[in-house]
Amino acid sequence: MVALPCAVYLLATAVPACAPAADGGEGGADAPRGDAVDVPGGEDAGVEEAAGGDAAEAVGDGPDDRIEDAGAPCPPLMALVNGVFCIDIYEGKLEEQAPDGSWAPAEPYFTVGSRVVRAVPAEGSVPQGYISGVEAQAACGRSGKRLCTSDEWLAACQGAAGRIYPYGDEHIDGACNDRYAGGHPVVDYFGTSEGVWDMAHMNDPGINRQPGTVAPGGSFAACASDRGVFDLHGNLHEWVADAGGTFRGGFYADAVLNGAGCLYRTTAHDMSYHDYSTGFRCCVDR
Repeated sequence: MVALPCAVYLLATAVPACAPAADGGEGGADAPRGDAVDVPGGEDAGVEEAAGGDAAEAVGDGPDDRIEDAGAPCPPLMALVNGVFCIDIYEGKLEEQAPDGSWAPAEPYFTVGSRVVRAVPAEGSVPQGYISGVEAQAACGRSGKRLCTSDEWLAACQGAAGRIYPYGDEHIDGACNDRYAGGHPVVDYFGTSEGVWDMAHMNDPGINRQPGTVAPGGSFAACASDRGVFDLHGNLHEWVADAGGTFRGGFYADAVLNGAGCLYRTTAHDMSYHDYSTGFRCCVDR
């Protein structure tokens, strides 16, 4: 059976397309609350083995010297978690390298393709969708960072108290960008549910340009963890460093099917997958 694209959900069939966590610990919408995760360094495997030679080499190209500050616990726009790693305060956006070597902001509504890009936190701007896990890892690497492990991401989201949502244990309507007001963003954009669930349609830049879809980083002020990290729940799925392919947190039109709040976890696609709902953020060792 061919897996449907991850962002297909709650249509007439009412069958979610994204598989929950295989271990059952975090997968269902009624998954029990777990204890706060203590992450000394993360146990998840990196994605280099999934990236292949070219992509893996690209991860180390041209680290971004802007993150160097020996006097600070973390680089700018990053938060310290458990004293051992730093995580981007905002979801990631991209800068694109020109032929002359200069960098300029990239539109967040297009696939990466053959472009050379690096990651920067999307403070007050729309974060990047349409990105694969391999591409996200390479973009983080060019900024001297890496994808967060799944354990690191969960620790940053739940905080010291092991919350279900970044802001607390009970869902608050409107706190995060997790309640798309339309029917389905793909169906709303194309005007039909027929013949639109392929990669070409699911990566159309117009989907996330619709009102009420992806929001600029930090615009939902209440959607913050105890460490001040924004949008870990909703807005865009976030790739983590799992060679098998995992993204977390849900997105603006589905943040419940594969787990509640911080426990949302999708494992249905490999690291090469991308659609309008897939985003990322970076981590770095302290």
